[in-house]
Amino acid sequence: MEIVNKAEDYIKNLYATHPHELLLFHNFNYTTQVAKCAGKLAHEEKLEDDEIQIVLLTAWFLNIGYLFDFVNHIDQSIRVVKKFVQECNYPEDKVDKTINAIERVLKNSKPENNIEKVLFDANNSIFSTEDFLLWVKYHRQERNYFVKPKITRRSFWQTMIGLLKEHEYCTQSAKNIFQKGKSENIEKINLLLADQLESELPKNNLMVIQELKAELKDINQKVEKRIVSARGFDSLYRITARNQINLSGIANNKANILITLNALLVSAVITFVFARIDSIDYLTIPSLITISFSLASIAFAVIATRPHILPGTFKMKDFYDKKTNLIFYGNFFNMDYNEYDRAVRDMLKDQELLFSNLNRDQYELGKLLGRKFRLLHHSYTIFLYGFIISALSFIITLFTF
Repeated sequence: MEIVNKAEDYIKNLYATHPHELLLFHNFNYTTQVAKCAGKLAHEEKLEDDEIQIVLLTAWFLNIGYLFDFVNHIDQSIRVVKKFVQECNYPEDKVDKTINAIERVLKNSKPENNIEKVLFDANNSIFSTEDFLLWVKYHRQERNYFVKPKITRRSFWQTMIGLLKEHEYCTQSAKNIFQKGKSENIEKINLLLADQLESELPKNNLMVIQELKAELKDINQKVEKRIVSARGFDSLYRITARNQINLSGIANNKANILITLNALLVSAVITFVFARIDSIDYLTIPSLITISFSLASIAFAVIATRPHILPGTFKMKDFYDKKTNLIFYGNFFNMDYNEYDRAVRDMLKDQELLFSNLNRDQYELGKLLGRKFRLLHHSYTIFLYGFIISALSFIITLFTF
């Protein structure tokens, strides 16, 4: 990946030597974001090493054309990347793939291969970001600096929401990571447009204003319902987790009681019976019965409280397929931090993935708790019957001898 590092330095130097304060959107920060996202998606889609190299190289040059000619930025991006690859003696077949990808992505043409799909999704990953509205504001201001006539804020928002509704991510990884955030940003723009329409209406147009207020009220009610629903989910998971922790503590206390009690019984039998075995050898069988039942009860109690150790790692594919639980420490303590950090960030962006992890965590804790109480049930049953049988055997033996 030496050529990719050279490309990054090359682009960084171009932005440093050609500063352009009016590029509020298509600047070095945006280019860096696209390149990082492209690398992430390329690895998620399991592209070949050569394909990943082309993706990363192209991502750095994708939007550099805006620095030299805002209107003809596609031609400029191709010009700059051609100059760079000639200096690096880059293979001709890879150069063609790079140029084709730049043209198809920037012209919003349908991607034809995995390289173009990844770059298309990376270049549009901005649609899902939390600060998307701020980026759109910068985009409109930037466009109005370079292109005439200027476009109004409302017209730009309407154009943007049309673009978002028509847009679809190409790769499954992008859909998993970005689709939820994009949908939320569409709702934000709808609310923004509704507020702006109300402020722009004539004051005497009361009927239209009232209709818009009714629509706004309906939208606000939907938002409020989502907030209430989120609070309900929070309460559900919090109460369930607290109950499971309390029940686990109760189970541990019960196990400790059994272990202590049975240990005392075994110690007492060994001390008072086997120490005098010569004179009271007839108590040998009752004593062995008592010790056997006590040890069996202890064994089940210890197994119930014994920690359950997991491998401490998982496959990213299983995570995105919702087959693993990222919340429980036993699934990630042996993982590389960067992979864990990436998985957590992706989980927080995808509500369905988050709920799946929360549900699986509660389910797995519940199964462990059920196993613990089942073993304790066996331990108590053994102790109860063992105590009765031992007592009867001692009584029968004493009266017999």
